[in-house]
Order: sequence, then structure tokens, then C-alpha cells
Amino acid sequence: MINIWPSPAKLNLFLYINNCRSDGYHNLQTIFQFINYSDLLEIKINNSGLIDLLTNFHDIPKEKNLIIRAAKTLKKAAKKNIILNAGAVINIKKNYP
Repeated sequence: MINIWPSPAKLNLFLYINNCRSDGYHNLQTIFQFINYSDLLEIKINNSGLIDLLTNFHDIPKEKNLIIRAAKTLKKAAKKNIILNAGAVINIKKNYP
């Protein structure tokens, strides 16, 4: 079964990076507007136990890609409610740059 989820685009009207946090992320001040465009994430659940991402962006290592990191964090947080060998293949259908 393939689940398809939108990944909505936004237009930053204002963005200020305040500081770097200890976890490597930054605190931000921003004003943005969602726009009526989105990429699509196709998620195919499997029993491999692995999370894989199909993407043409080869300059970003998969272990640092935010989609992979978010999926692994979600899997870890939900591990009480999922099968231990649950995995997924995620495909990005790009509609905007």
C-alpha cells in the first residue's frame, strides 16, 4: 500500500536566524505564508525494518536528510504501537524547486 502526503510549500516573508542550539538546529523568527503548491511524499510501508528515501539530491547524505531523520524519529516514538520490523520507502515527487 502506498500512502501519498502533501508537503506544502511556503513563502518566507521574513526570516531571521537567532542562534545555534546545542542540538545543531537554530532558533528562528519568521513570518511565512503557505502557498497553493506542494511536493508529494509517497510512502510505501514494508517489513524490511529500514527507512529508505528515493531522491535525486545525492549531495545530501541520507542519514542527514530531514525526511529520513523525521521518519526514524517517528518510528522510534511509535515503536510501542508498530511491528518491530516495520520499514518504508519514501519517494519525493517534486513540484516546486
